[in-house]
This record gives sequence, structure tokens and C-alpha cells, in this order.
Amino acid sequence: MGTWSDWEDLGGTIISAPSAASRVRERITVVARGTKNQIVYRSYTDGSGWTDWSDLGGHLTYDPAVISSGPKQYTVYAVGGQQSGGQQVVWRKVYTDGSGWSDWWKTNESTPGWAGVAAASAREGRIDMFTLNEDNQVLHATCPAGGSWQPFKNIGGTMQGTVAAASWGTGRVDLVTRGAATNNLWHRVCNGSTWTKWREIGSDFVSGPAVASWGPDRLDVFGKGHDHQVLHRSWNGQTWSEWNDLGIQNTDDNLAAVSRVPGNIELFARGRDNHLWHRTYTADASELDNGGVDDAN
Repeated sequence: MGTWSDWEDLGGTIISAPSAASRVRERITVVARGTKNQIVYRSYTDGSGWTDWSDLGGHLTYDPAVISSGPKQYTVYAVGGQQSGGQQVVWRKVYTDGSGWSDWWKTNESTPGWAGVAAASAREGRIDMFTLNEDNQVLHATCPAGGSWQPFKNIGGTMQGTVAAASWGTGRVDLVTRGAATNNLWHRVCNGSTWTKWREIGSDFVSGPAVASWGPDRLDVFGKGHDHQVLHRSWNGQTWSEWNDLGIQNTDDNLAAVSRVPGNIELFARGRDNHLWHRTYTADASELDNGGVDDAN
């Protein structure tokens, strides 16, 4: 097995779970809601370290999501602004190399959801977005490369909190979420347009999950146990590991995870001090040559 760094305090004053993305191997960006319900962010670059916190504005309601669907761009998504009929609007703000950050604008898609959003990119330019509706069912919408957002579709389940999504290959999305009644974690896979059945992968969690992938056949899932300790489980292409206890860090909200390169995981959490906390996993050689061929579902 590889090694985890110690927890690092990245400061800030955030009031939501974080979300993290990496558009190139040298960079990470983390977003969360600030004390005025605006989006704040902080970025890391190899050789330069972490920037100061910056304010992206907005007035959002739930946990945001940040995603990179290409090497020159980040997109932040967040829900806010209740519309007629009880629906809210998903807003987005885009960073592009050479242009900086855009203004906030609507995605053209209202949602009956009352939860944060999660997003994954299954191919360059395509984005899959997820949230929950008022009946705790999972909603899924897709924006194809060069196209516009399709309407949200109900893909079922009875869940709570914010779902987590990651992609390890073209057309594939791994979705992990927490059951509304049981506090178990559930996993489901989309290959193109076909969804597998929900599969239970853990029990007795007090937060929604985080999920990351550093390449084909690899999936890392994180959640908080009943003592608020951080728990971790991975799929290596052949089997799921046991749940590993990463200790208690006085965390609130859901966790966030992203991988920059094969063998790397960057894990983020909001502490009870409202600071952003961070630690890094570095795999050993055996984990990078697992020969896995089987579907994690």
C-alpha cells in the first residue's frame, strides 16, 4: 500500500463541503461556499504552491461542483435562485486559460432538486451532472460536447445529501451516493447511456461520499463513519479493498477527492473550524500495475 501525508490546514472560512478538480497534472482548484453564500476558491500549482482564497461571487444555496472537461478550462456549477413552480436554477461560471473567469450565467436547465450538484466528464467537452429531487431520487442531465444541456432525467434511488461522480474512461461515469433510510453507500455505473443496477458498497455513514479515479480500473471512495472518522475503500480492477480508517479530523460535510496523475489522490474536507483541510495519497508500485479488467459494479 501507498502512504498518506499528514493533514494540512489550508485556511479559509467556508460553510459548505468543498469540491475539487484538476485540469492538468500540475494544478488543482478547490471551491466551496463562503460566509455570504458566494463561491470562493483556492488553487495549487506545482512549484508555486497554493494561492490565496479568491471570491467568485454569486449567491448560491447548496454545495457547488467544479469540473474540468479539458486541459484549459474549469467550470463551477451551483444551485440557487428559486423559480416559479418550486424549481431552482443551476448556475455556472467558467475559467479559461487566457481569458480568466466568466460571469455567472444560467445553464438553461432548471432543476426540481433541493441538493448540491455533482459533475463528471466522461469525454473531453461532455459533462454529466447529478442532483437529488425533493423525493430524494437521483436526477441526471448531460451536456454533450458542443451541445446544450439535456433535461434532467430521474434515474431512481432513495438517497440523501450530495452524490459523487467520477469517470475513468470514455463514456463511463461512476456514481456513489448515500441511502436516505439506511446510511449505506450505493454505487452505480453508466457506460454510455446504459445504467447498471445500484450496488451497496458500505454501511453506517454520516456523510455523503467522495469518489476519485486515477485511471482505468481504479476507483477510490471516501466517507465519514459514525465517529466522524474518514473511511476509504478502493477498487483495483479485480476486487474492492476493505474499508480503511484514515482517522478523525473533526470534519463537517461531505469530503472531496481528485486525482492529478496515476497513483495520486488529493483529499479535502471542511473542518469544524470552517477551514479547508487537505492530505495527499501516493501509491506504491504494486498499485500501479494491478492488471485489472473487471467492472467495479
